[in-house]
Amino acid sequence: MKTTRKEGGFKEVKKVAVIPTRDGEELHFTKVEVDGKTRGDIRYFTAREGQQMTPGRRGILIPENSKEFQTSIEKLIKSLSEK
Repeated sequence: MKTTRKEGGFKEVKKVAVIPTRDGEELHFTKVEVDGKTRGDIRYFTAREGQQMTPGRRGILIPENSKEFQTSIEKLIKSLSEK
């Protein structure tokens, strides 16, 4: 597995998933290393005219083993299915 260095001290370890959102946009879920610690990163990527997908400047950095984050996401998903 190839790791690549990203700006801001991120080192991409593994691309876990990519979800297309709107035309020319994707949401990337990536396992990263930041200052020697393993984290999760969720970030928007957008297509620029004549270029490949490029990452947004800010994303959501998820702490390792974050049960609270997982619980909050599950609550959000459940609320989306409610009327």
